[in-house]
Amino acid sequence: MKRTIIIALSVVALVFGVISYASAIDRATTVNATVGTMLQLTAPASADMGELTPDVPKNVSVTVTGKSNRPATLTAAINAGTFDSLTSTVEATDVTGLRGGNISHTDTVTGSVDYFNDAAAVSGTITYSLVQ
Repeated sequence: MKRTIIIALSVVALVFGVISYASAIDRATTVNATVGTMLQLTAPASADMGELTPDVPKNVSVTVTGKSNRPATLTAAINAGTFDSLTSTVEATDVTGLRGGNISHTDTVTGSVDYFNDAAAVSGTITYSLVQ
């Protein structure tokens, strides 16, 4: 009988001993990433004002689109070329606070020639910049 009690106690000790040794372990993984700069600008290659009458300014709309993941400013630099006058609303007032994946701004460009221009094609350039 003693032997049976000793065996029974040994079995109970083994069972509870195994159960008490069951445990869990945790390991943490840190995930890192670097957000790259997203800066994109698209402007049409040309904008046609059609026929100009001397000393009568004419407008054309130019839509500039882009993307920026940080606040950005749209600016314009004008080279009047063979126009007597070439202006832009963006050149006059920079567009600030632009941000997102669907930036779109319509610029009004105004061109004019005087009576001393021969009847011929005139051209100038506007360089748009989107700066973060």
